[in-house]
Amino acid sequence: MTEPDHTDLFRLVYRSRSAIGGDAEEVHRQVDKILTVSRSRNGQAGVTGALMFTGLFFVQALEGPATAVEAAFDRICCDLRHTGIEVVECGPVLEPAFGEWSMSHLVPTADAGALLNRVEHDTELADAAVAAMKLMIALIRFEPHAIGPTRQLVV
Repeated sequence: MTEPDHTDLFRLVYRSRSAIGGDAEEVHRQVDKILTVSRSRNGQAGVTGALMFTGLFFVQALEGPATAVEAAFDRICCDLRHTGIEVVECGPVLEPAFGEWSMSHLVPTADAGALLNRVEHDTELADAAVAAMKLMIALIRFEPHAIGPTRQLVV
């Protein structure tokens, strides 16, 4: 078996505020649409990653060839379903964190989501938000063979 070539492995993690309007059903439908399109495009481009949606914020990690990740992020930045994009990690990495999932979906517990949602109103929690994003990557790396592309995130 040949080892995968990770010489051009690049990771980008960002956080943004949801701008999706409507009731809970509409929000859920829009997030599902984001996941469906992301899985298709990422799979074609050789990009893997994870999306976490707290109800107020998106946290997304992308990794793959630098040019493919940058192209995906350019499209993401133009998406009007979110605002206030903040990059929290960006650069080359030695090994992949997301296995073969083109876009894993992490569902935060109520406590984890509440922690991330409070960041906007409590500046002391900014470091906690960055730590939660890194925890997201660590959890995916720890459970690379979790069943299905959706995982419950416990913080």
